[in-house]
Amino acid sequence: MSTASDYEPAMQAAVRAILRAAQNLDAAEKDAVRRVTDPNSALEALDAMEAHLGATAARDANGSRRAMIDIGAARSDLLAYQLARQRAMLGHLTESLTRLRATTSVADLADCIPIHSVELGYERALFSWIRDERWIPHAMHTLNGPSEAHAVVDAGTRAPRHTRELLEVDVVRGRRTILVLDAMTNPRVHRELHDVTQSQTYVAAPIIARNHVVGLLHLDRNADTGTTDEFDRDLLTLFSQSVGAQLDQLLLQESVGPATAVGTVDSSWTDVLTEREAEVLQLVARGLTNAQIAERLFIGEETTKTHMRKLLRKLGAANRSEAGAMYHRLAARRLPAPSL
Repeated sequence: MSTASDYEPAMQAAVRAILRAAQNLDAAEKDAVRRVTDPNSALEALDAMEAHLGATAARDANGSRRAMIDIGAARSDLLAYQLARQRAMLGHLTESLTRLRATTSVADLADCIPIHSVELGYERALFSWIRDERWIPHAMHTLNGPSEAHAVVDAGTRAPRHTRELLEVDVVRGRRTILVLDAMTNPRVHRELHDVTQSQTYVAAPIIARNHVVGLLHLDRNADTGTTDEFDRDLLTLFSQSVGAQLDQLLLQESVGPATAVGTVDSSWTDVLTEREAEVLQLVARGLTNAQIAERLFIGEETTKTHMRKLLRKLGAANRSEAGAMYHRLAARRLPAPSL
């Protein structure tokens, strides 16, 4: 397993190599050292130095050769460190997922998600629900103690923000994990939360259950590097997908009992409707207009009308009120709607 003690010598070797290369070139590239804060930035600086050395090798062949050797050694150390770190974190992933699968209720899972996220090798993790397109923090775990966790959750729940106003709209709309590298300056971060966390970088992933983004998971500060990068984004993607699968399983267990025999038309609305049509039907049953459904599902109003016509035809319903009634009748017998 890689540790902070592995990380520091590799970083120190990289900084020394950058300094020697900059000195050999007698150039302003010494400033690159100030930008080295993690293995990725160190590798970028080493690449830049190597390019400059290749372009100016004729000035001092021996000095350039020595600097090239130093750069190669530093790069090897950093890559070896990163590989060891990633393998260790993948091991943590397996352990955390095993613990998550032991949860027995949705409430238990929601409370445990931040704890097991931090166990992957991070300093802070926040789990939030998405309800009516608003980001509502639920639970946070941080190595800095419970007071920070409470402050973050309180800051987010006092005035829940609409995801359309934030970077997280890409997480909800695109159902993808994002890596934010400019959290200190980006105007679309959740300002109330950021005022507490002072995060420089973070990753955010969707929690998908019943084919809806029902929650968000944020990780901040890899415990080894002090930042987050592409590997952290990919790791969180794997973790959040497994969380969604466990949430689906628990929702199934907590749902209404086994199905009963019903007529041909409503033997199961999932049998006759596409996933999108089922989503539209669910929102119709809640009383939403076509315009509201379009906004909720991030689709056009005309597209919503098309889905509405198709689902009415498939269900044999005369109008949206009848379709909504059919939905509620079936939901009372079978599984609840495909969202929280």
